[in-house]
Amino acid sequence: MHKSWKGFYRLLHRYQNGTINPIKKQVMDFWYDSINHAKADDVPVENLRLKEDMWNAIRQKMYEKPEVQESFVIKKWWQSVYFKFAATALFLISSFIFYKAVTERKTIIAEVPDSVISALVQQVNNSQKLKLIKLSDGSEVSLYPGSTLFYPEVFKGGERKVFLKGDGFFDVAHDRSKPFLVYSDHIITKVVGTSFTIKRNSRSGIEVSVLTGLVKVRENLDYKGTILTGREVTLTPNKKVTFSPDSREMITGLVKEPIVVQRLEGIAYKSGRFNYNDTPVSTIISQLEKAYGVSIVPENKNLANCSITADASNIENLFEVLDILCAAIDASYEVKGERIFLNGPGCKPI
Repeated sequence: MHKSWKGFYRLLHRYQNGTINPIKKQVMDFWYDSINHAKADDVPVENLRLKEDMWNAIRQKMYEKPEVQESFVIKKWWQSVYFKFAATALFLISSFIFYKAVTERKTIIAEVPDSVISALVQQVNNSQKLKLIKLSDGSEVSLYPGSTLFYPEVFKGGERKVFLKGDGFFDVAHDRSKPFLVYSDHIITKVVGTSFTIKRNSRSGIEVSVLTGLVKVRENLDYKGTILTGREVTLTPNKKVTFSPDSREMITGLVKEPIVVQRLEGIAYKSGRFNYNDTPVSTIISQLEKAYGVSIVPENKNLANCSITADASNIENLFEVLDILCAAIDASYEVKGERIFLNGPGCKPI
């Protein structure tokens, strides 16, 4: 009974403090209202039985396990699932960036390992004018300001290889048995004997323009360990190609200032002067194509019926000659790739 009374007192204490649950409170109220000070003999049998039932109910409630309320555990922010997921993603991204930085470290010349040029002669142009460099085979390189050329003291083997960082004009000595190769950012320029310029353009591309001879340009895949499948472009005088590293496209066209590459005999061109006297446009077009190595296409066949008289003395830039020609026949021209298109009403046939 000691345990029973102890539990009963706890129940009464909770009843007095108002912390008992509604069901137990109802039982206690019913019990409390039934209490009186009459002697047991004076109490009706029905009331005694009721009290006994109530006491049994109270005793049963006293030995019930206390109700356990769920406690809400507040997790720290760094213990949340979302934080763990974000941390994992950040780790993976950081690892990838680090891997790319290590494996794709920029080299001095794009697509050329630094180890290939480390033992070569290095010439840097820190001046504000062209720097002339003479190579062992007789070739000459005019190095532009801020540019660097790497080359061997003496060319050995079946090829002549040099490496250019920046811009340069090359006048290559002719040697058909030993092709001359210029490795510049992303591309390789291959020649036998010619003169050409390699320059970077404003859109991070690289441009090769030919003055004389024949040049072949392709993407540099030599040091990637892959089959050479890149496109190769063949350039003749007054032609150029621009390579874009991002798109890997090679776009051909005409140089900015085409000059005469073949001297012609005849009345239309003599000693570097163009002088026309009632000359048919068809004849002028044919002579200009041969002199500059370009293709000029009249889009209106009636243009061939026109004749002009004009003096283009001491002018070698093709576009300046065309300006004079078009002004004389009320025409215009447009450069599309490697070809020039003439537009205008033309002349009626005589």
